[in-house]
Amino acid sequence: MFTQLESVCRRLVREHYGPIVESVAGLLIEKGRLPLGQIVAQTELPALSVRQALAVLIQHSHVTHAQSKEGSRMMTFYSISIRNILRLQRSGLYMALVEERMGKYGLAVFQTIMLNGCMSISSVREALNYSKLNSTEKQKLAVAVAKLVRERFITAIQPIDTVTKIDRFIQAEAHEIDKLKSVPTPKDLLNIRRKIKEQDESEYTSTEVVGMKRQAAGSEYGGPPKVLIGPDGQPIVLGGNFGNVMDSNEQPPQKDEDLVDDKQCFRIYYDRLDVFLRNKQIVNHFAAKYSEEAGIVLKTILRLTEPHTKTCKDKISEPVAAQQIIQNLPPDTHLDHAVDMSSDRFFREAPGATDDSSAGRRATLGKMAFALLDVLRRDSSEVVVKVDERGSGQFRINFERAANILRDECLDLLVLNKFGSTYARIVRALRDKQKLDEKMVSQFAMMPMAKCRERLHEMALAGFVDTVEIPRTADRNPSRMAYLWYVNPSKQVSAALRGCLQGTCNIMQRREKQLAARAPLIAKSQRQDIVAGTSQLSLSEQNALSALLRHKQQMDAAIVRLDSMLLLLHDIVPGSTAL
Repeated sequence: MFTQLESVCRRLVREHYGPIVESVAGLLIEKGRLPLGQIVAQTELPALSVRQALAVLIQHSHVTHAQSKEGSRMMTFYSISIRNILRLQRSGLYMALVEERMGKYGLAVFQTIMLNGCMSISSVREALNYSKLNSTEKQKLAVAVAKLVRERFITAIQPIDTVTKIDRFIQAEAHEIDKLKSVPTPKDLLNIRRKIKEQDESEYTSTEVVGMKRQAAGSEYGGPPKVLIGPDGQPIVLGGNFGNVMDSNEQPPQKDEDLVDDKQCFRIYYDRLDVFLRNKQIVNHFAAKYSEEAGIVLKTILRLTEPHTKTCKDKISEPVAAQQIIQNLPPDTHLDHAVDMSSDRFFREAPGATDDSSAGRRATLGKMAFALLDVLRRDSSEVVVKVDERGSGQFRINFERAANILRDECLDLLVLNKFGSTYARIVRALRDKQKLDEKMVSQFAMMPMAKCRERLHEMALAGFVDTVEIPRTADRNPSRMAYLWYVNPSKQVSAALRGCLQGTCNIMQRREKQLAARAPLIAKSQRQDIVAGTSQLSLSEQNALSALLRHKQQMDAAIVRLDSMLLLLHDIVPGSTAL
């Protein structure tokens, strides 16, 4: 799989940053972390070009660096993030998500940061010609920036972001060991590592948003600081610094659009965006399984859990009360016929069940929402979990179960398209019944044993099923072995990822070949006289250009679909290892 992975990453870097940056990135992908001297020697590029290429990759959060002592010198080693490079082909999904939730002003800010890498808000305003906007547009742009920062679509750059997590742990461990007066014992090392892990977890679970001015970081209730009048007539600010007396000359708390620090640099928070894409896939799954109304209720639950979910490594969400879910349903939600309640005597005799007033409609909406929550809770997937029976109850989302279900659904679709329906039936039978011999597999899959054996061996060669040997005697003679077939999820995912990366690489090669073959026509269509309309392309040239654009759009759509499979198979699964 590494060969396909390296090829895809090289082509993505060349497409976005050029051939020089591709040479440096390709070397780091192939060899791992290297110092500057070895990068210059092995790429045979000028030192200035290598430094500039590394600066570009660091600017776009693709490369991290760490210092390590080599003999008497301090060496700086550079390493590359393959996951962030693969996310370049997901930029269209990210921009569609931002436009849907943040509007055109939020999309403009997001595109500017994605195009230029790490930027301060003042630089973003200069790039968007902020001075030429009217007052209404300036206010909308400022609100969009504050919303992007508050909901963590973009995140503030900190010094630790340019260092890998492993290097940070090594440096922290060395710092703690230096504090000891004697040689550390195994117990001391265990305590030090436990302390470092606890510190990392506390930083991960912190709700403080870096890059906001006058934010009440220590407030128990969140939101902007509140100003009260004390017994002596002095105003008191209730916020991050509880009980501070505000000067008479001090300005009142700023509005939301003024909370972002203009001098702070921000970058795209790809892990957070993957959370939104995963939630969208979960909603689509349950909407297709039950109804659109069930998808709306589940979407509301996920929206309420998003402030506490930073990345896809969280296995379960925070609890959400049922009343909170009902209150946050979209105002235009109609759940009147979502669940058949005609046979429910309690519902028919409940107050407001047949009332057409606004209060009656709200009561009906609440009862239907409760019914949909109960349906989702009783689903065999166990994605929606009820954790508290008091009152209306509280609900959690099991992200690990949801990720596994989406992964299995994607694998089943891949087997169906690659092999056929009979093969997919065998895989589903093995997943449901665990380990089976050939006779039992043929019975559950409802096909002759000879055909079943043939299909099992074909899928085993592709990596979608596996066998385990059960010895019947102590000598482990193959003729006296029992062979059981089963589904190995990690092996399945590896085979599927290899196919996805190979397909992406093939599509990129074909796109490059077609664009190179039509390069003279593309250059001619971009001439100033052709663009201005003073000259015209011939009919054959127009047909060739339209066919090229149509084929390019189809190939781009195919790449996006393959990347969506990569998202479901690997990126959203908690605890998945790096590619």
